[in-house]
Amino acid sequence: MRGQVHIIHRRAANHYRLMFVPGGPDRHFIEGEDALRNFLVTDLEIPPGLTDTAVTELGKSGRYTIEHILVTDTIKHFWRLRPVSRRTLAKPKSTRKAKQKRRPS
Repeated sequence: MRGQVHIIHRRAANHYRLMFVPGGPDRHFIEGEDALRNFLVTDLEIPPGLTDTAVTELGKSGRYTIEHILVTDTIKHFWRLRPVSRRTLAKPKSTRKAKQKRRPS
């Protein structure tokens, strides 16, 4: 199974928010560029060249997506992966009306 990591840079706080897709609603915050580089290279096993590209693009636009990441045991442990979407489907309402009891007059 493969997935992608969406990274958003919050410049004012120097925080990075990461979300893995497909996965659950888990979002992880990383503080500082060095910590982000270390996480991408060691934990997600992303090549250093692609890591540098991601950090450069984050500096320009504030968002970057790394695609085609092989899901490893480390990723499964870090992000609780769930195949279902975050939204749950509404239960359908019954179209049949219940019979009303008639009271004797």
